[in-house]
Amino acid sequence: MRDPLFIELGMGVDLRGTDATKAARRAVRNAIGHNLLPGIYGLLKDGGRVVVHARLAVPAATDPVDVAAVREEFPAGSVTIEIVPGGMLTPNGLADGGNALIVNAAVEVGIER
Repeated sequence: MRDPLFIELGMGVDLRGTDATKAARRAVRNAIGHNLLPGIYGLLKDGGRVVVHARLAVPAATDPVDVAAVREEFPAGSVTIEIVPGGMLTPNGLADGGNALIVNAAVEVGIER
C-alpha cells in the first residue's frame, strides 16, 4: 500500500499454548478494536475501495497462521495479510513448562482508486 491513511498496532497472545492463529486474531482485534473511521466512507463517494494490509510478526517455531481465519476479523475492505518473522515465545510460568505465544500486528488502511 503506497499511502495508508492510518496504521494501527496491536498485540495478541495465546497464554496457555502456541496457537499462532489465535494470537494473530487477537492481535488484529487489538489493533482495530478501538477505531471508528466514519470519514473514510465520504472519501469513497467519488469511487475507490477500502484496502487493508495486515503485517503479522509471528515466531518461526509455531504452526502456520490460518490466514483465512485472521481475515474474518476485518469488518470491511480488500484485505491482504503478510506473515513476517517476529513475535515471541516466552515461558508462561505454569507447572507444565509451557509457553505463551505473542504475535504483533501492524494494520494499514487506505483507499485504492
